[in-house]
Amino acid sequence: MSIRLWFVKRQLGKLFRPKRMRDATPAEIGAHFVKVLTDLEGKMPKPPKDAKIETVDQDGVRGMWISAPNARPDRVLYYIHGGGYVWGSPKTYDDFGYMLSKACQARVFLLDYGLAPDVVAPAQLKQSLAAYDYIKKANPTASIMMSGDSAGGGLAQSSLIMLRDLGRAMPDAVSLIAPWVDITGSGASMKSNFQKDILLDARAIDYGADLFRGKLAADDPICSALFADQSGLPPIFIQVGEDEILLDDSVRLAEKIKAAGGKVRLDIWPKVYHVWHRSAAVVPEARRAIKDIATFFEDHWKTPKETS
Repeated sequence: MSIRLWFVKRQLGKLFRPKRMRDATPAEIGAHFVKVLTDLEGKMPKPPKDAKIETVDQDGVRGMWISAPNARPDRVLYYIHGGGYVWGSPKTYDDFGYMLSKACQARVFLLDYGLAPDVVAPAQLKQSLAAYDYIKKANPTASIMMSGDSAGGGLAQSSLIMLRDLGRAMPDAVSLIAPWVDITGSGASMKSNFQKDILLDARAIDYGADLFRGKLAADDPICSALFADQSGLPPIFIQVGEDEILLDDSVRLAEKIKAAGGKVRLDIWPKVYHVWHRSAAVVPEARRAIKDIATFFEDHWKTPKETS
């Protein structure tokens, strides 16, 4: 573990899981989570001046295109942000989107989906599918990848499964960062990593899930992609930290994909925190993780001729 990772991890632990929250209720923990993230928004780095940014709001699709100067027109990465379905937007992920664009040499589309409790499932899935259709229509010859972290990773996997079920063209490959694919909280790591996870508190999982799922059951694949059939999917790359409460979401998803005959790679990182990639500006482990995503995608990008 680098000194920078140790320092950032220590500071984030103080913010997200302070001692005063030890006896807090699930609702109080959830509110604290959103408050900390909201307070951090002003401190998050912004993309450099050479970033090309275009806001989208048309035909029910909201989001942001962001591209580094080396982004290729024939490559698109569709990215769905995390935040427990209660926080986040393209603006809070624009710097990360730029890093992905630069690393993958691709244009990145950041989805702006509705947040709970104002918007509940299955609205987020419908918005994600509409955005994918928009991307495909606007870039008919481009190779398209899909990615997402945490709740966004869960939404990405649910979107992928729905595309398959509808018989529609799927992305060429998928990258998931600590995806929340089981909002029932049934993974063993919810308990085994309760004290180790410095960002997420397992006591608030059910509370957050209830805000998001609306009238759907928590184990409905629309909300919890883990419980869907995982066959017939494109290659998938999953990254997660060994100390996360969401560790078993990734482990069980990888096991199900493999059992269904799919291609999946699971990297479990030691000592990192939830979606450590966001600290790439200062943490070397985060930069290496982003590089790994780019390397994985490099093996799966298709040429315009192959996509036609």
